[in-house]
Amino acid sequence: MSNYGKKRTSSNSLRVEIQQLGNSIENAINLIDSPKSEVRHECVSCRDNHPQDEMIKTKCSHYYCKACLVRLFKNALRDESSFPPQCCKKPIAASEKMLGSALVQKHKEKTIELNDPDRTYCSDSKCAQYLPRKPTRNRVCKCASCGLRTCRKCKKRDHQGTCVYKLDALLEELADSKQWQRCSNCSRLIELSTGCYHITCFCKYEFCYFCGKQWKTCGCSFADEDNLYERDA
Repeated sequence: MSNYGKKRTSSNSLRVEIQQLGNSIENAINLIDSPKSEVRHECVSCRDNHPQDEMIKTKCSHYYCKACLVRLFKNALRDESSFPPQCCKKPIAASEKMLGSALVQKHKEKTIELNDPDRTYCSDSKCAQYLPRKPTRNRVCKCASCGLRTCRKCKKRDHQGTCVYKLDALLEELADSKQWQRCSNCSRLIELSTGCYHITCFCKYEFCYFCGKQWKTCGCSFADEDNLYERDA
């Protein structure tokens, strides 16, 4: 090939490279000027699409938006059977970014409460705040909310001497005649007029009303059909 042919080929190659470089620069400028593409996912709860950075991904690879996640955690605080919040039977992490520090703190406190094998609540029924365990394990604890002192042993208002569990004679007789059940955790009397045998006591202990044992540890039927619904007299 002559020198002229070589120069022409070289010139054409250079022209192609310059054109490719120009296209690359143009594409880069367009990428910078164009709005950043936003990755979105469907919330498994509300079914709406939300930006990824405004969602949380669970262990089962589902996504929750902030509003639905907050609602889920608040409901779990009110309903013990829904705690901890789960998706596909796997606990959902309490993200401070998504929930806020106040809700995360309440979640931590509720975890401590529900893991307490012998929970004590303020003996004032209008207060009923959970009384956390203290390292000293004192018999009496003071409610931080209302100031009332409660006996951890019998779960009643602070008293002198040993705990008294006996009811007065008339109430004891009535309880026997009505076949009321007593909570084996806090000794409160429970009356079941209608509904199934699954009882959740004021102290949060769950038991079978028919036999008194802890819920799901006995072989009793779920309910008495005659007791499920109120009937006209």
